[in-house]
Amino acid sequence: MFLEKLKEKGVMKIQLDTTNKTIKLEDRVEFSELIKTLNKLLPKGEWKKFTLETHTVINNWASPVVFPLYPIYKSPPREIPWYTATWDGVDKNDRCQLKAGTYNIETKL
Repeated sequence: MFLEKLKEKGVMKIQLDTTNKTIKLEDRVEFSELIKTLNKLLPKGEWKKFTLETHTVINNWASPVVFPLYPIYKSPPREIPWYTATWDGVDKNDRCQLKAGTYNIETKL
């Protein structure tokens, strides 16, 4: 039943431009789903600094990062390609910074 619901909802395709701080969506999505996804992609409210481009076409859609459905417990995790994470070795805290670039992201709804 869970997998059937996933198939019904489909996939959200997002283009994240960290240089120009823009987010493009390929299709219409429920606002609540968008906010949930942005909280996973850009934790700690980082997404609030971005502009959402509407009525647009995503150009150069290639090699999307397929983002997992399961919750992410590190904030942000080291595996996210649009972040650079360093470990200071002293207080065991990650220092995260956005990398400049454009990233194609695909996530299941």
